[in-house]
Amino acid sequence: MSDNSQVKDFFSAHGTKIGVAIAVVLLIVVAAVHYFENRRKVQAAHAELMGQGMAYLYAGKSDSAYAEFETLMANGQLEGLALAKAALLAGNLKFQNGYPDEAAVLFQKSLDFAGDVALIRSGAMMGSAAVAMEKKDYAAAVGLLEKFVKEFGSRTGNLAERYSQEEGADVVPTVPDALWKLTLIYREMGENKKAQETAEKILKIYGDNANYADKARKFLATI
Repeated sequence: MSDNSQVKDFFSAHGTKIGVAIAVVLLIVVAAVHYFENRRKVQAAHAELMGQGMAYLYAGKSDSAYAEFETLMANGQLEGLALAKAALLAGNLKFQNGYPDEAAVLFQKSLDFAGDVALIRSGAMMGSAAVAMEKKDYAAAVGLLEKFVKEFGSRTGNLAERYSQEEGADVVPTVPDALWKLTLIYREMGENKKAQETAEKILKIYGDNANYADKARKFLATI
């Protein structure tokens, strides 16, 4: 049998199935394009809704910014990542204005809707830790900060890996700040050994960060 005959026979037997399969694939592609197009429209709409609040924030009008974010959240106009971002910004404003309990609720809401977006997750976790520190709930603060370092810290301090560019990079830039806060909390809790080890960890891993390396050296000189 010739190749052409084989091809004709194949399509005679399976042509309908192939046609159906192609149609299904095309439907999936169209649905995916439609979904992502809708997501882009939703994200653009959310960005537009948050624009006024952001403008107030950049202008230093924190009360107006908070009112704008609060209204958007209360009216259910935001969802997903946009809601997480608004809650994080509102939580920061509440914390700065001396309302830690209300800030804690907003930071948790931000965390609930942040998904796996590291910058928002890390901000919400750091905010929650700051609230715990403010309320002197050091055990809660330690738990949050240790989780933060584990989740977002990838650097090891291994110089050989660093020089060969094989050392991992931190997911967010605030890991040394979390370690420094842990150092101070351990000291406050009387856990001097942990405080010392954490300060030494800062020097080992973030010795190239002049700010936190200097703080760690000065701290170690006092114990």
